[in-house]
Amino acid sequence: MAAALVRGAALRGLRRGGRGLPWQGARLAGGGPDGGEVAAAERAAAEQRGGGTVFSRIVDGSLPAEILYQDAQCVAFRDVNPQAPVHFLVIPRRPIPRLSSVAPSDAQLLGHLLVVASQTAKAQGLSEGYRVVINDGKHGAQSVYHLHLHVLGGRQMGWPPG
Repeated sequence: MAAALVRGAALRGLRRGGRGLPWQGARLAGGGPDGGEVAAAERAAAEQRGGGTVFSRIVDGSLPAEILYQDAQCVAFRDVNPQAPVHFLVIPRRPIPRLSSVAPSDAQLLGHLLVVASQTAKAQGLSEGYRVVINDGKHGAQSVYHLHLHVLGGRQMGWPPG
């Protein structure tokens, strides 16, 4: 697995912060349950019902990303709008719209995503711990309808999170 880790420095042309990338604004809006996050999730659901997502474009290579790990089943890459000193996403290559739509046959893939999250977190120096978050649907403030795990670390996390 370590051989598959790709250092972000090898990818040229992507600035940390990724200003202007298509999904950046989805998580920029703040606020409570009726604030910007919910509105962004509603817009994302409406926009993405008919076709591929920004994550599908990362998987197929048509949109650049700072790739940390990839294999035949998934891709891990830095979030363009980090909410912690270390913030990356782990996504399956096969598009699954949301966690609530997985099937029992997806169990192996879901386990693999968690193993990749753990090993990539270790490779990113998160020895003191980290948080794994999966947003599901409108009330979960999901902004891209392609299953993804957020891995956040590098600082003390607060509780409750939402």
